[in-house]
Formats: sequence, structure tokens, C-alpha cells
Amino acid sequence: MKRKIKAIIFDLDGTLIHIPDGEFFDRLLVESLKEIGCKVPSRKQRDQLWESGRDYEKILTSWGLQNTEYFWKVFDRRDFEARKRLIDIRQIKPYEDITVLPELAKKFSLGIVTNTPLELALLELDTFHLTKYFDSIIALGTVEQKNAKPEAHGILRCTKELNSSPDETLVVGDRDIDIIAGFRAGTHTAIIIRSGIKIKVKADFAVSSLYELIEILRKY
Repeated sequence: MKRKIKAIIFDLDGTLIHIPDGEFFDRLLVESLKEIGCKVPSRKQRDQLWESGRDYEKILTSWGLQNTEYFWKVFDRRDFEARKRLIDIRQIKPYEDITVLPELAKKFSLGIVTNTPLELALLELDTFHLTKYFDSIIALGTVEQKNAKPEAHGILRCTKELNSSPDETLVVGDRDIDIIAGFRAGTHTAIIIRSGIKIKVKADFAVSSLYELIEILRKY
């Protein structure tokens, strides 16, 4: 790292918050498509949606969807209902290593950039008493769908709100889209390896636990 790190931007789901089922989002997608009467594309095609960034509308219309805004309303409703139920029975919960947040918050400005809708992101953060650690929360609803990760927009906006430049910022996430967004924004990047996630993109750092961030950041 050329400059001292002043800020850390975290992804939310899969990084700080445990989602119990790797098929959770794909199942929501399939159920939403069926509800609006759209033929369900192959799994390979469905997986492309999550990495599409500003091309998401092109992908959805190629599936035969005429009203993409309505699709996202259906998806977000199902997402909220499913997550609320899983939070209530503690199947959605923070990872144990989020106990590093109080220490990190004393030394760094902390932010979140997530592709989760704002209402859901705040539900998770408030339920688990994590909101107080973050100076900036960028989620869908505060940015347009076309600017979701892997686009750099949310990361750059968050760095401004944290009063940090990209080269003074570390982006931490569990998926390729987090690292790609960090690269595009010009930040440093750290991938956290959670079970069941295949990573294709090489980050600046790779950790298996948030505890390891403490050791990395002590050097800079």
C-alpha cells in the first residue's frame, strides 16, 4: 500500500452477515420470474445477472421481461419477506468475527456498499446493532440498479462520504463483484473467503476471517 489506509468499505451479505443458503438469491430469482409469468432461463444465464452491473436490463429483457421495474419490485418484496423470516429464526445472523468492528471503528472510518436494497440493509444492521459503526451506508435505493457493483459508483460515493481517497481505502467483500468494484474505483481490495463461494478475481489480500484484517492493517 502506497498510502496509509484511512477507511474500510465492507460488503454486507456474505461478508458481515451470514446468509444460510448459497441458493438463497437464485431461489428468489426463480420464484419471482415464475410469479410474473416469465420463463425461467438456465442457471448459467441466471448467474450472469448478479455480475451484470449496468447491463442488467439488457439481460432481463433478453429473458422476455417487458417491465424490469415491476420485476425488481416483486423480487425485493419476496427478498424482504424471506429475510425477515430468516432473521426472526436466527438463520440470518452476523458472522462471529464482526466483533472486530468496534476496534476497527476506533481507528478507521467504516462504510458499507451493498447491492441489497436500503430497507433490507438497515433491517439487518439495526437488528444486529451494527449501524453505529458505519459512517456511510450505500445500498440500492441510494444508487440506481445500473450503478450496483461491480460498477465503481457506490464505492466512489462512499469514499467521498468517508472523506477518504480511493488509494486510502480498503474494500472488503466475499465475491468477485466486490473486488472488481474496488479495482474500478482504484481502492485496495481484500477478499474474505467464506465457505462455498468460488472466487475468480485476485484481490490485493485474501483472508479467511475478519480477524486477519487487524494484522494486515497494523502494517500500514
